[in-house]
Amino acid sequence: MIDVSHNRLQEELPQLLSNYLMLEAIVVSDNQLHDSFPSWLGSLPFFKVLMLRNNGFYGVIGVPEKDLDFSNLLVLDLSSNSFTGVPTYYNAIQDVFSFIDLSDNRFEGEISGLFGSLKALYSLNFSNNMLTGCIPSSLGYLTKLESLDLSRNNLSCHIPQQLKQLGFHSSFNVSYNNLTGPIPQENQFNVFDISSFDGNPELCSDPLPKKCGNLQSSPSPFEEDHKHSNSILKKDWISILAGYISGLVVGVVLADIAMKRTPEWLVEMLSKRRKARRGQRT
Repeated sequence: MIDVSHNRLQEELPQLLSNYLMLEAIVVSDNQLHDSFPSWLGSLPFFKVLMLRNNGFYGVIGVPEKDLDFSNLLVLDLSSNSFTGVPTYYNAIQDVFSFIDLSDNRFEGEISGLFGSLKALYSLNFSNNMLTGCIPSSLGYLTKLESLDLSRNNLSCHIPQQLKQLGFHSSFNVSYNNLTGPIPQENQFNVFDISSFDGNPELCSDPLPKKCGNLQSSPSPFEEDHKHSNSILKKDWISILAGYISGLVVGVVLADIAMKRTPEWLVEMLSKRRKARRGQRT
């Protein structure tokens, strides 16, 4: 693991990192890096965690080239950067994702229904982007999902009734969109407060004061994203990085990653996966 978060690192990520074949995690959050998406990290065979939060990363994230597919990636945090384009890159990635945070960027277009195939997903955050279209009803298949944040976008249509089957033990937020119609009234939807739905004038039913009258709740149509993105998915600080690398052991327990900045469930999940892997070796 390489963790150089909360520093003043600038310019680009050095591609020499792709030479560390046993590398499992890179955490460079809260720096001043300015670079495009480091797709070259996708060649690392054991790479599981990429956290780029709060930097100056930019540009579109296209479909990866062959052998650069991040096939074992569990955690992806790209929040608070300047990424753009349509977030459809993930149709080329395995379904082992557990945590995706793409909030506070400039992503646009529709949310692909393919996100519903990421069955191991615990948390999905698309907040504060420029997304349009409907919330895919396929998200109802994400039975392990504990947190879903789609707030501050331009989403429309109904809230899919299929989302009622999800647990949402942590949070659900669709505030400040253009959603319409009734809010689902069963299961976890009964405990969300008004702040989860604020800023959608055409939403109705509890917990909002606006009632739906005789309007019947009906499942929204299954939304599949058929668009194909044509998007295409780097030194002052290298000396600093070298100092960190010399003191780090490749392949340390991933649960050590920024515990104060990572949800407890995520730390526990990574620790369990690590123990399971060790058990298979013995």
